[in-house]
Amino acid sequence: MEITRVGSRIIQDGKLVGAVTHVLVNDPATGYGIFIENKLDAAAWRYHKIEKSEFS
Repeated sequence: MEITRVGSRIIQDGKLVGAVTHVLVNDPATGYGIFIENKLDAAAWRYHKIEKSEFS
């Protein structure tokens, strides 16, 4: 099974709700995605961790 990484936006009702992360090459209708809330939470956590370690 070959998997490729992508990064396409998932738009629902005109709003950004997630992103496609991986798609199966042999079956482009099958893949994985992430909700935008999870991505934003991860970015905030990383930012907080970096900011805290730089100024400690």
